[in-house]
Parts: sequence; structure tokens; C-alpha cells
Amino acid sequence: MSPEPSVIEAVGEPVAVEPVRERLVWVDAARGYCVAAVVLFHVLLWRTSWGALTDDPVAWGFWGSVNQALGSVRMPVLLAISGLVLSRQIREGLHRSTTGFRAVSNYYLYVVWLAVYALVSFFVASPSLHHRVDGLGFFEQLLVPDTTLWYIYALALYIPLLALARHVPPWLVVSLLTVLAVVVHLHDADALALKTPGLFVFFAVGVYGSDRLRALAGAATWWRLAAAAVVAAGIAALGALTTSAVQDAVLFVPRGVAFAVVCVVAVAIAVRWRPVRRLGLALGRKTLGVYVQHPLWLALVTGIAAAFGRELVATVLASRAGALLFPMVVTAIVVGLSIGTQVVAERAGLRFLFELPARWRHAFGRT
Repeated sequence: MSPEPSVIEAVGEPVAVEPVRERLVWVDAARGYCVAAVVLFHVLLWRTSWGALTDDPVAWGFWGSVNQALGSVRMPVLLAISGLVLSRQIREGLHRSTTGFRAVSNYYLYVVWLAVYALVSFFVASPSLHHRVDGLGFFEQLLVPDTTLWYIYALALYIPLLALARHVPPWLVVSLLTVLAVVVHLHDADALALKTPGLFVFFAVGVYGSDRLRALAGAATWWRLAAAAVVAAGIAALGALTTSAVQDAVLFVPRGVAFAVVCVVAVAIAVRWRPVRRLGLALGRKTLGVYVQHPLWLALVTGIAAAFGRELVATVLASRAGALLFPMVVTAIVVGLSIGTQVVAERAGLRFLFELPARWRHAFGRT
């Protein structure tokens, strides 16, 4: 293991996987912007908490298209990048101090934040709080997630499963997971309980395709971005022309992979501009805090807006400029609150909310 820590952060903490290189900056940035996209998606999805987004046809059409796109690509891209981050460790097999530690650490974080969600659900009755965890639901979700925390839970499963399958040909693993994704997509593509099996294939693509993704990022040009975008748009257009659920399900994985490639190339180009790079890195190093906290902060922000600022919100949304900017402003507020809370919590001795306690880490040979 390299003595110099990477800029890459697995869920919640730095992973010493290889020396820092400029070409790896895009990985952190991609994860950071993916998590910001998750927040934006939920701002748009849960907008009914504070009323209709806007009556302006231009703004409504724009954000409707954005939300539709985010619905298809945000998690496939995030999972592919997450798989890339842990690719080397996973392909070396199941070991106590690497993949074993990662699996336990992620499940620990899942349980901790599921308990936080349950506690908040007990005290907050506001309809602005989505994905509530009530009563026996807490114990059920220890095994079957039904909140946005499913991503953390999924990583706890994906890592050891792929590590155990290290001797199985990658093409076979990806093929089987593609079939699983199609079956899940046919059954219920939106059920949170089915996200873990249904999106497993994208994590595997990141693990087994890490070298190709890195090569794409390293050779990123505007022409390659245009070519990747044309392919992705073509698959999306083909999906829009489908007439059956089976056809749509079959296109689900190719569409997700195609847009993952677009995002990799786009971020690799964008981080050449310093402001984009610095913002991406800042977000990428706090992905866990933003991801687990954003539903809670979004509930608070939208709840306050609904209770005390409905007229102000209506005034802002009455203008086209306001309607176009409003979701981005709410997203920035929620992301900022999440990062700020994590910083304060860690300084207040509450690091156990974001990483495995030191005693348990030592049991896995970690410092």
C-alpha cells in the first residue's frame, strides 16, 4: 500500500490506494458532483413540500428535463465511480484490513444513520420529511433498505460479494448482473428496496472497467466528449421510442453506462478549470456527509419555506429567472448545511457518525 494517501475518498474517509496524481482529481470531483446531483434530484422530486415549482413553461420544461435525466444517470454514475475507487482492493479478494473493513464500515454507517433517521422521524411529523423510519420499520430496514440510505447499504454488500467472486470471469459477473438489472427494472424500477440488486451492475462496471475509465479520463478531449454524448443521446432517444417495458428494461444498463462515460469525460475536462476542480474536490471529500444528511436538511428547509416563507417563495418563482435559479439555490443551501454540520460534529467529538470508531478500526488493522 502506498505511503502517500490518495485524494480519493471512499465512503466517508480517505483510502490509501495510490499516490496523488493530477489525473485522479477527476475521481473526487466526479463523486462530489454526483452527490450534488442527487441533492438536486430530490429538491426537484420533493418540491410538493413547498408547492409547485413554477408555472413558467420554460423553467418547468427545463427542470423537468433535468430531473428526468438525473433520474436515469445520477446513481449509475456514482456507483461506477465508487466501484472504480475500490477496484484494486476488491480484485485482490476478501481481506480483513481492506475489503472486510470497507464492508463492515459501510454497514456500520448505514445502521448509525438509519437510527438517526428513526430518531428524527419520531420527533418530526412534518410531511416535508420523506422516507420516514417508524417503529418496526427500523428493524426491517436493517436487512431491506427503504430510504435513500440504500446506497450505503448496497456498498456494504457489493464489496464483499465481488471480492469473493474474484476468480469468476468479469464478463460473466457483469452479464449476470445485467440480467438481474433487467429483471428488477421490469418489476419496479423505482422501489428503493430493489435499488441494491437493480443497480449492482454499475458498481461492477466501475470495478472491472476501472482501467478503461481512467484511460478515458486521461485522454479526454472535446471531440471524445461529443462522440460519447452522441452515443448516449442515441441510446436515450432509442429508449424514448420503445413501445414495451421489456425494451426499456433492456436499454437501462447500456444507457446508464453510456452516460457514465459521458460524465467521466466531461468531468475530466471540466476539472482543468481551477474553480470547477476546487469545488469538485471540496464536495468529493465530504460525499458521505452530504449524502446521508441531505434528506433531513431538505425536509427542514422546505418545511420552513412552507410554514413561513410561502409568499416569498411564490414571489421568487413568479419570475422566470427566479424559477430557473431556485432549485440550484436550495441545493447549495442543503449541501452547505450538510458539510457545515459534518465539520462541526467532527470537531465536537462526534466522528462516530461518519466513520468506524477507532477501537473497531484497530480490530481490522486500521489506524
